[in-house]
Amino acid sequence: MYDVMVSGYYGFKNSGDDALLMAMIDSLRMFKKDIKILVLSMNPKETKKIYGVDAINRFNVFQILWAMKRSKLLINGGGSLIQDITSTQSLMYYLSIIWMAKKMGLKVMVYANGIGPIYKEANRKLTKRIVNQVDMITLREEGSRQELRRLDIQKPPILVTADPALTLEAVDGHAVDEVFQKEKIDCSGPLIGFSLRDWKGHEKRYGAVIAQIADYMIEKYNAKPVFIPMQYPRDLPIAQKIVSMMKGKGYIIENQYSVLQTLGIVKKMDMLIGMRLHTLIYAASLGVPLIGLVYEPKVAGFLEYVRQKSAGDVTQLETEKLRQLVDEVWNKRDSVRKELEQVTADLKQKALENAKLAVELLDKQVKR
Repeated sequence: MYDVMVSGYYGFKNSGDDALLMAMIDSLRMFKKDIKILVLSMNPKETKKIYGVDAINRFNVFQILWAMKRSKLLINGGGSLIQDITSTQSLMYYLSIIWMAKKMGLKVMVYANGIGPIYKEANRKLTKRIVNQVDMITLREEGSRQELRRLDIQKPPILVTADPALTLEAVDGHAVDEVFQKEKIDCSGPLIGFSLRDWKGHEKRYGAVIAQIADYMIEKYNAKPVFIPMQYPRDLPIAQKIVSMMKGKGYIIENQYSVLQTLGIVKKMDMLIGMRLHTLIYAASLGVPLIGLVYEPKVAGFLEYVRQKSAGDVTQLETEKLRQLVDEVWNKRDSVRKELEQVTADLKQKALENAKLAVELLDKQVKR
C-alpha cells in the first residue's frame, strides 16, 4: 500500500521540478516519517535512486491504475500543471490522472500549484468539472486563486501557501567551490547570474538584449556573467548563443548538477536576472537580489508575491529599461537582501503548510 501517489513533471532533468519533488518528499516525511510515496516519472529508475521513493512510468496507464488501487492520496503538483499554455495535451494528462484517482476512490490534493492560464473554452469547462471534485487545493501565489475564481472552482477548500522549493537549503560553500573549480570560473569579484530559456522563437531578440546587459555589467561593475541552465541540456544552446554575442567574457555552467548544488551556484551570485521561475525562487529563498523576465504569468505572480522587480514581458525587453533596472537593484542590493530574508521567512513556513495539510488529509482517509 502507498500513502501518497505524486503526479507532476518529474524525470525530465528540470531543476525546478526536481526541487519541487525533493522539497515535497522531505516535507511529507517531516510530518509522517514512515510515509510511503510513489512518484509518476518519465525516468522511474533515476527518480527511485535520487529520492528514495518508489516510481513508475507516468505514461503506463496499466501500472498507474494498479498503483491507484493500492494508494490513498493523489498529490497533483507542485508546479504549473493546470494550464494549456504548454499544450492542451499536457492539461489533459494531468486532468485525466485526477479524474482516474477520483474514480478509484482516492483523496486528491492539488499541492502548491500555480493555476493557469487556460485559454481554450472547452479546456476551461473540463478543468472546472474535474478540479471541483478534488478534496483540497493549495496554491503558491494569490494570482492562482483569482484564476480559480474565474474558472468557477470553489467546492474544495482553497488556501494560498507558497512554493515547496523555498524550504530547500544549498550545499555548503566547499561543495560549491568545487563546482566553480570544475567549471573553471574564478569567483573573485562580483558574479551576476542569468537564467534563460527558449520561448516561442523570440530568443534571438531578447538574447541580444541580455548580451548587451551582460557586457554592461562587466564594464560598469567589473562583474562576471554566469549563465545557469535550469533544464539540462535544453537551456545550454541559448546560453551559448548569448555568450557568442557578447563583447566581453561570459561563463556558462556547462555540466549538470543536483538541485542542492544548483542552489549553491545561485547562492554565490551577487545578483540574478532570470526567466526560469525556480531560479528566481532559489534566489529569493537565498536572499540574492533578483530581476525577473516574464514569459508566463507564473513569473509575474511570483515576483508580485515576493515584491521584487520585473523587467516585464521578455518578448518586449528593452536594453535601456533593463539597464536602469539593473542599476537600481544593484545600488540597493543590501536592502533587497534584508527584504527578501523577511519575506521568505514567512513563505518558508507557508510552504511547509502544504505537507501538513496533505498528511492531515491522508489521516482522514476512509478505508476502502
